[in-house]
Formats: sequence, C-alpha cells, structure tokens
Amino acid sequence: MKPKQKRHLHSRLTHKLLFAFSVIFLFSCLIGWLYFDSSERYSKHAKQSDLTHEVLTQYSLIAKLSLEKLIAMGEIVRTGRVQTPQLREENEQQLRGALFSVRDNLLKKIALSHLDSANKELQMLDLITQKVEQIINTNNEIKFLVAQDKLVDANQLFNLLQKQNVDKEFNQLINKAVSQEQALAQQIRNDVNTLYHFSNQALAAALAAMSLFTLMTFWYFWRRINDATKQLHTATSQYSDGNLAHRINALSDFEFQYLGDALNSMAAQLASQQAQLNEAKRSLEEKVAQRTQDLERSNQKLALVDQQRRQFLADISHELRTPLTIIRGESEVLLRSQSAQLPDYKEVLQRVVDEVQHTTALIEDLMLVARSSAGQLKLNIHQFDLKNLLTDIQQVYQRKANAQQQEITLFLANQEAFIDADERRLRQVLMILLENALAYSPSHTCTEIHLLIREELMVIKVIDQGMGIPKEEQQQVFERFYRGNRGQTPGSGLGLPVAKAIIDGHGGHISLQPNSHGQGCTATVLLPILGVETA
Repeated sequence: MKPKQKRHLHSRLTHKLLFAFSVIFLFSCLIGWLYFDSSERYSKHAKQSDLTHEVLTQYSLIAKLSLEKLIAMGEIVRTGRVQTPQLREENEQQLRGALFSVRDNLLKKIALSHLDSANKELQMLDLITQKVEQIINTNNEIKFLVAQDKLVDANQLFNLLQKQNVDKEFNQLINKAVSQEQALAQQIRNDVNTLYHFSNQALAAALAAMSLFTLMTFWYFWRRINDATKQLHTATSQYSDGNLAHRINALSDFEFQYLGDALNSMAAQLASQQAQLNEAKRSLEEKVAQRTQDLERSNQKLALVDQQRRQFLADISHELRTPLTIIRGESEVLLRSQSAQLPDYKEVLQRVVDEVQHTTALIEDLMLVARSSAGQLKLNIHQFDLKNLLTDIQQVYQRKANAQQQEITLFLANQEAFIDADERRLRQVLMILLENALAYSPSHTCTEIHLLIREELMVIKVIDQGMGIPKEEQQQVFERFYRGNRGQTPGSGLGLPVAKAIIDGHGGHISLQPNSHGQGCTATVLLPILGVETA
C-alpha cells in the first residue's frame, strides 16, 4: 500500500503536456477566431462601403436627371416645342430606376447594419422622391399644355414651380442626402481603421502570449525531462560500473518516477542476486577448500593406513614366521637326535601344538575383523548373567596380575545384569581389554572393572594406570593396521580392532579415553541389554 500512496504524490507529466497542448490549442482557436471575425467585419464594412458608394452614384444621377428635367421644362416653355415621347419616357424611367436603386441599396444597408441612420436615409429618400415626382408631374402637365398651344398656362405653371423653390429644395435634399452618405462613408472608413488597428493589436497580443506560453512550456518540460533523464543516465552509468547500491531519488513526474522505481527494483534484484552469487561463490570456495583439506587428510590417512598396512604385514609376517621357525627348529632337532626318548617327543610336540594354536588364534582374529568389515560377523546370541562373566574374568586375570605385582578390582551393580549377547565373544573383548591394561600398567597399580546399568544399556569400564593414550590416537587405535606409539609393546595390534568389531556386531559402542587425573586410560563398552537381531 505504501508505494501506491507515494505514487499519488507525483504529478503526471502527460497531464501537464495535455494541459499545455490544450492552452496552445485555445490560443490557436482565439487567433483563428480573431482572424475570421476581422475578416467578417472587413467584409461587412466593404459591402457597406460599396452600397454607400452606389447610393452616392445614384444620387448624382438623380440630381443630374432632375436638373436636366428642370432645364427641359424651361426650354419647352420658352420655345413651345415638346420632346419626343420616347425620350421623355426614357428620362422618367432613368429617374425612377435611380430612385428604386437607392431604396434597394438603403434596404440592403439596413439588413447589414440595423442602424438608425439608414432609416433616416430612407426618410430623406422619400422626400427626394416626392420632389422628383412633383418635377416629373409638372413637366408632364407643361408638355400637355404646350401640346394644346396653351403656352400662357404652361408658363404660369412653370413660374409657380419656380416660386415654390422646388429646385432649391430638391438641391438641398440631394446635398443633405449626399452629406449623410459621405458621413456614413467616413464612419465606415473610421470603423475600418479602428478594426484594422484592433485586429492587429489583438492578433499581435495573442501571438505574443501564445509564443511566450510556448517558450515557457518548452523550457518547463525541457527542464523537468532534462533533470529526470540526468538522474536516470547517472543511475544507468552507476549500474554499468557495478555500483548496484545506487538508488534514484524521488522524481516529480509519475512517468519518470515509475521508470526510476523499476530501475531501483531491478538494481535491488541484481544486488540480491549478486550477493547470492557471491555467497554461493564463497560457500563453494569454502566447500572446495574443505574438500581439499578433507582430500589431503584422506591422502594422509591413506598414506598412514598404507604405512600401517606395511607395518602390520611385517608384524604379521613376524608373528607367523616365529611359530613356524620354532616348529621347524624343534622338528629338525628332534629328527637329527639319535637318542631321543618318548618324553622328548612329547615335549617337542607340545611346543609345536602351542605355536599352532597361537598361529590359529592370530588367523582367526584377522578373519573376524575382515568379516566385521564386510558385515558378515555371526554371533551366538543368548541370555546370560554378565556379573558371572566379569567375576570369572577377574579371577582368571587376578593370578596374572599378582605375578606382575598388580591388582584387579571389580565393582558390580546392585541390579541384575542379564543380557542377550554372545558370551564367548564378550569374554574375548574383556580379555583383550585386561591384557592391554595389565601390559601397559606398571607394577604396584590397580586396574578397576566397573559394571553400570543405565536404562537399556550395560556399561562396562576398564580403568588402568598405564601410559595413557594421546587424543589424536583415541579413534585410530580401533583401526586395522594401526599400533601408534604402543608399537613397542609385543603384540599383533589386532586386539582393539577385534574388540570393536565384536561390540559393533552387538549394536554397542566402545571408546578409549585418557583418565581425568592424567594417568592411564579408561576403556568404555556400551551394550544394549536386549541385544540385536543377527542374520
């Protein structure tokens, strides 16, 4: 919701452009209206001017024809001769046609301008028409009297017309009408000049206003577009240079702000992806380094295992060769002896049997470890009392401990200690642990055997007071072919691997750790009370 509210704070550049174009369009319409209105008014004034000119021309014609009519009447009275009827009718038609033309033009002017002066002109025209009709009628009467040879009556009628000052009144009316038309023509010229100046000023003002507005609009949009494009260009330059942390500030116009938000969002996504790539790269480098270290440790371990294998093969070869050498030596001595008796044969055979048993046990240990590694170790699981086994083992090895000036102490739990396991194999494990404890412990020390019961586990601890075990060898001592710093002590080095194979076969765990007081070590065996299923 916040981004949408923020967008409403920005104005739309398109709305401003539409407003600017609308104002410019209105200015254009105003200029067009001024032009067409001026043209229309110019046209109207031109028509009025033409009609006024036509009226003046017709008035001049009327004055001329009327004057000719008066002169003709004087000639008729003076000479007593009448013009031909055709010429007389033509003159009258011209006078009446000129009057009709003036009336028609005045009516047109009224239709154009609706001015009161046009009505006054019509009234003046009516007076002129009356005078012209009076002249025409008097002329016709004089012609009729002359035609009947009544010259005296004709002369009296003409003198009456002169006494009435018809010609002077007619001239005054004509002059007044002409003056009105000239004044109207001058007014039209003045109106045209005023319209000309007004139109020029209005058009110039409108053009100036439109030009100023157009320039201001151009400057305004140029500045806003230029500012926005500068920020966008700077942002794209920063992004191309790898600075994805750069952000475009808030822009005034919605369109550019929308583009800026899109670029900021793109930069944020690219930065996030780049951070993920960097993190993945760092993680990959760490994994490669870790794998390299693991590989180096594995190589070192393989080299160590290979060395142990070689040492083990040498020890095994020695262990196998020693009884074979004894057997061969004893047999050769017995065969070369000429005076050997039956007891001698029995003694030699007994030593041969002992060495064969030792060799057989060594081979069985090797086969047990191999079967355990292959997951093929077979156990004879049955229920027995672990306390009885520990007590029997303690009694057996107490005699050996006494011979080495050592003690073996047994600590048993108060609860019953029945367990489902292979009794013979667990005896073998306990014998291996006690053999090591007695072998590595000095005289006048005590080896302790503890039996603890923890829920579903039996815990056996064998604590000696020997030379102890380094921390780095606590796991390696259970590996095949490894004897470590204890290699100086006689033995094949298969004891602890055999013990671990047997305990693993029972689903338990065996460990060897130094004592807390710093002397000797503790072998801990964890066994499930209910045992495990066997194949």
